Amino acid sequence: MNLKFILTLFTFTLFLAFGYTAHAENLYDYYEDVTENDLKNSMILSPESSMAFINGQKVSAVQPIVKDGRTLVPLRFISEGFGAKVDFNTKNQSITIKYATKTISLKIGDNNISINGKSSKMDVAASIYNSSTYIPLRYIGEAFNKKVVYLKKPYSLIIIRDVHATAIENLNLIHIFKLLDQGKSIVYSDRYMAVIKENGHLLFSNTFNDFEPFAYQELIEDKNTIRYGDIWFNTDMGHFYLNYSYNTTQEFILYHVDGEAMTRVAIEKAPIKSVKTYQNNVLYLIRYERGILNAEETSNLKSATFTNGQWFSNYLGKPGFYYGFDTLGNVYDWTINGNGITTFGFQRSGDLSSDERKKTFGHYRIELKGNHHERITP
Repeated sequence: MNLKFILTLFTFTLFLAFGYTAHAENLYDYYEDVTENDLKNSMILSPESSMAFINGQKVSAVQPIVKDGRTLVPLRFISEGFGAKVDFNTKNQSITIKYATKTISLKIGDNNISINGKSSKMDVAASIYNSSTYIPLRYIGEAFNKKVVYLKKPYSLIIIRDVHATAIENLNLIHIFKLLDQGKSIVYSDRYMAVIKENGHLLFSNTFNDFEPFAYQELIEDKNTIRYGDIWFNTDMGHFYLNYSYNTTQEFILYHVDGEAMTRVAIEKAPIKSVKTYQNNVLYLIRYERGILNAEETSNLKSATFTNGQWFSNYLGKPGFYYGFDTLGNVYDWTINGNGITTFGFQRSGDLSSDERKKTFGHYRIELKGNHHERITP
């Protein structure tokens, strides 16, 4: 290996050893749904990019390459990224890797790879390209007790992770990796959508590909059009945006948008139809168009509070009750003050006859905390 390569490796090794403090970026700073535990003992890299993420930390990468239809990965980069010790014997072109309880041995130009003395043949010999040793991707998993996942569309992405840590590829990290590699300025992203900034303007996308302007727009009601998402609410606490994840989980996601600061307030299976705020609480009604999970144990009136950097929501009113709508789908106004929330309601869930259900029709005052209400008019 030439002097330049040795110095580069030495610098990179120091970079790894000190936790990438010089230029590190956390992947979970870009993506809300991923955690440090999801990214622990993992590596994400791509043949299309000169960057990678090791344990969620962004680093400059030695790129994988595709040769004769096979994907080859940089052995030293991956080994040292997982904390292994690599010894390269220039005299006989042999490589010894110490990782946990394993000793991995191989030679340049040789198809054999030995793991704790057990030898097997690789379909391609270890080779040097651009001063780095490469081996076929499939053998990395066995060598390091990792699961290797190769996602090829819409962007080639290699994920090397712990066997049971399946969260990474179940998210939309492949799209975020692509956006970062393209130099996009990501303002917010999660498994449902991404918001980027270009030329001073915010843009969003549910597909992570086609971006549209992301700014408050007053909702103009159209009786001929049913809108489940792409709806803005203007409140005393600022703007809230409702997104409908039609191309992923078909859930309804409510966000608080304060300029370029976004936080996810709630995720619901049923459509969110109305949003109001009172003091520091966000209150919203969901509609029974697609059912409500555990309807007998909850209600369709929810309250969310922002605490310690996260939103926490719970239902209000009595379990099994349905507020703000009647059996014909008519919408009722709901008012909020210090005494509670007042609106129409009835007991929808439970083993009731039609007559028994009608007897519960009326206007109720629902307490702002807990799960109590009182009927104020029939």
